[in-house]
Amino acid sequence: MAGAYPDVPSNRMAYDRDGTQVYWIDNSNNVSQLTSTQIGNLNDEDGDSAGLSAGGNQTARLFFFFPELRDLSAYFFRTDNSFGPASVDVEVSANTTNGLDGTWTTISTYGNGDVRKPASPIQPDYRQSIVTNARFGIRGVRFSGHTSGVSDFAPTAAHLYGNIAAGQNPKRLAIWHPTLDQHITGAYFDWGNTPRGSSADRTFRVKNLSPTLTANDINLSMDAMTDTTPSVPGQFLISSDGTTFTGTIGIGNIAPSGLSSVLTVRRNTPSNATLSVWAARLLAQATSWS
Repeated sequence: MAGAYPDVPSNRMAYDRDGTQVYWIDNSNNVSQLTSTQIGNLNDEDGDSAGLSAGGNQTARLFFFFPELRDLSAYFFRTDNSFGPASVDVEVSANTTNGLDGTWTTISTYGNGDVRKPASPIQPDYRQSIVTNARFGIRGVRFSGHTSGVSDFAPTAAHLYGNIAAGQNPKRLAIWHPTLDQHITGAYFDWGNTPRGSSADRTFRVKNLSPTLTANDINLSMDAMTDTTPSVPGQFLISSDGTTFTGTIGIGNIAPSGLSSVLTVRRNTPSNATLSVWAARLLAQATSWS
């Protein structure tokens, strides 16, 4: 536990940029694909509306379809209505193709009082109300909301924790431990309770998980799903030599199954930083593969 909140149980999925498709399935089983803006509103931390709603006495589903099998470790979920929904079932499937077919298993159920916003605000709740419930080798996740006469089902936040299942989609880069041969954990870059006007460094490497392809012209940068002023990504700098730090850097190519040299992320929290629980993301992106 790095600070006032429990360590996250795994890596939080960047489903807004990793090829995951997200759909809304209404009470009549009509399936609509969400836009990138709607997906971003679900995966951020500010509780903005995703424009999704099912009224009283209906069942609607928020469906995540992964581009490969995933190992789900945990999740966080919230809706924007003080009256409901009556309940939300969290369901997983290893073989669905459209959110309606396949075999689905209910792994937990949220009650009415567990998911309502503003009764349960996104910040800081997204760090202290994560539900740990591991399921391996799944293709899809559904949050199925059941409403009563006066309730509503309007998802505003859905955070998924876990990783791509072993052997799936090796053509990718991973943020690797600086000394151990392993993927970093979700809590590795948790800076805990960071005082204003402070700074600290963390080291890491980048691994090419492809056994056959070279990752070319790799660029590292920072972003954040929810930002403030001063900017959250702007409070982090990256270095390839531990001396020169910039907002983005290029680290060249990484051979198949290869590792980069040790890299450094520096946190510079300004004296006027906005007080809250913020989340930044470290991105490693190859320009091409060959």
